[in-house]
Formats: sequence, structure tokens, C-alpha cells
Amino acid sequence: MTGRDSVYALLVSDPSDTLAALAYTIYKQHEIETYSDIEATTGQAPTQQQIDAFERAAKTPTGLAIYTRRAETLMNTFLDATLSARKAKLEAEFMTTTISHQLSAIAARQHARKGIRGWAKDVSANLTVNFLTILLIAGFVFGYRLLDGWLNHLGTQTGLTSTEAPHVRK
Repeated sequence: MTGRDSVYALLVSDPSDTLAALAYTIYKQHEIETYSDIEATTGQAPTQQQIDAFERAAKTPTGLAIYTRRAETLMNTFLDATLSARKAKLEAEFMTTTISHQLSAIAARQHARKGIRGWAKDVSANLTVNFLTILLIAGFVFGYRLLDGWLNHLGTQTGLTSTEAPHVRK
């Protein structure tokens, strides 16, 4: 950075960089405010010495960073507001689309089913499932007992087990 570099050249390295252009705009706004304040305070236009002092302060890394940070903040605020507005618009459009109408129709049908007839259907369906579950568990229990009895009978028939009581030695 040389003393002859302009603030524009220091802030804007690429003309298509929107953030850098915004930072330069913020610099120009600051410049106008500063010169207007000098004029309002002294009653005269800023002197060359005051202009040079402002330029030197603006060209420091801190000065350039301040303009860049303010541009980032301004851009983020703008993008947040734009995205929020777009989100609200999309939500409003969604509420009026075919999908929304279909979801409303489905909800209405389900609400209509919840009368006494719908309640009775739900209760009978739940009772049926519970009864079938009980039958399945009973089938497992009785099936196990039958299998156990059959295996004991098979063991006795083949001689693998005996029906006599075990002998206890004294």
C-alpha cells in the first residue's frame, strides 16, 4: 500500500465484487459525513490538510477493515430481510396450492371419520388385534407344552429317559 493508492483501489480489487463495492460506498458516505461535519462546525469547507488526514485514516488497515465489516453487516442484514420476505411469500403460496388443498381434504375426511361410527371402527380394530395377539401367545405356550410332552414320550419310547424315580444312596 503506497500513499498514492486510492481508497477505491485498496477496497475494490475486483469490479464484480459486490461486497467491496458496498464497502467503498460506505467509505464515500463516511467521507461526505465527515466533510459536512467539518463545514458545519467551522463554517468553512474542509482544508486540504483535513482532507489528507481523513484519507490517511481511511487507508489504514483498521479503517479499511471497518468499511469492510460494515459492508458485511449491511449485506447480511439485507440478505436476511430478503430471505425472510421470500420465505413468507413461499409459505403463503404453499397454503394456496393444490398440495395444501389435498392436505385439507385428507384432514377433513379424517375428522369426519371420528364420529361414533369411526370410534366404533377404531375400537373394534384394536380389540381384534389384541385378541389375535392373545391367540398367538396362547399358541406358543400350548405348542411348547405339546412339544415338551411329545419329546418326553419319545425319550421314554427310545429308552433315553426312564419313568422310574432316581435311586438315592444312603
